[in-house]
Formats: sequence, C-alpha cells, structure tokens
Amino acid sequence: MTKTVFVTGGAGYVGAHCCRAFAEAGWNVVTYDNLSRGWRDFVRWGPLIEGDLLDESKLRTALEETQPDAVVHFAAVAYVGESVSNPGFYYRNNTLGTLSLLTQMVALGLDKLVFSSTCATYGTPPSVPITEDMPQTPINPYGWSKLFVERMLKDFSPAHGLRSVALRYFNASGASPDGL
Repeated sequence: MTKTVFVTGGAGYVGAHCCRAFAEAGWNVVTYDNLSRGWRDFVRWGPLIEGDLLDESKLRTALEETQPDAVVHFAAVAYVGESVSNPGFYYRNNTLGTLSLLTQMVALGLDKLVFSSTCATYGTPPSVPITEDMPQTPINPYGWSKLFVERMLKDFSPAHGLRSVALRYFNASGASPDGL
C-alpha cells in the first residue's frame, strides 16, 4: 500500500526537494502551500493545494481529504533580518501557523510530523561544531519562532501522542544532480 505525505511549504526550495525524494521513494505527495514565498513550478510530484496554515477550515479539509500517513512541515518565513524588523509576522506565520497545523492534526488523529526547524535556535553557540545538547538561546525572532514550535512539539507528544522530529540545519544550498 502506498503511503501519503502532506508537505506544507512544498513549493519552496527545501520543500520541493523533499517532495521529490518522497515521490522517488514511492510515496504519494500532496503539497500545501500559500505560494507567498514558494513557486507553483516547483510542485511537480503530486497535487498542490493552495492554502494558508492560518486558514484552519481549508487546512482541516485538505488534511481530511488527503488522509496523510505523515506530515512534513516546511511552511515558514526564514529571513533573520526581516524577523528583527517585523517580528509579529514571524511569530504569526511560523509559530501560530504551526499551532494551527498541530491543532488540526490532533483533531484528525494524525500523529507523525517532521518539522523543519533551524540552527538559529542555538543563537551564538559556546563552541563549534554545534551539538544537539548545547543550550538553545536564539538571538532573533526567527530563531525564537522556531524554538517555540519545538517546545510545542515536546508538549503535544505526551498530551496527544504526536510523534515528531525537528531538523535543525544551516542554510540549505545546492541543486539536484540532474539540475531539475
């Protein structure tokens, strides 16, 4: 039986690469994206549902109709400087948008999430390389918006049985070997 993955932000750079990897592994891929920072042309490995995470009605309908086996969450804004000049936008989009997603997942009994976090949750690390056991002390609203989500994931696990993993990586770059 083929599994389905619901990828928020799948029309963005990292999300599109993830969608391709899932499709090549045999998964049905559904992209949910508001296209505010993504590109329609990047959605090539399954249907696009155009919608915003804060539109809980549309989000719930999309999740109900697709019945995903897992959710992979890339939908976020990610410019450090912009987060300093417009922190409310980052908290609303990144933190509240994720809370909306988690709320709908719990309501529908969906219990698997991969979360695209950031190394910005570490702030200025005491040493390099950064290890996962180092203190997370963000120095900008972008990092805080992602760390708040990581805290929510820790709280949703015992309360609702949500299983999640947070990926904390630096700036992604490069291209697929075939240049697509």
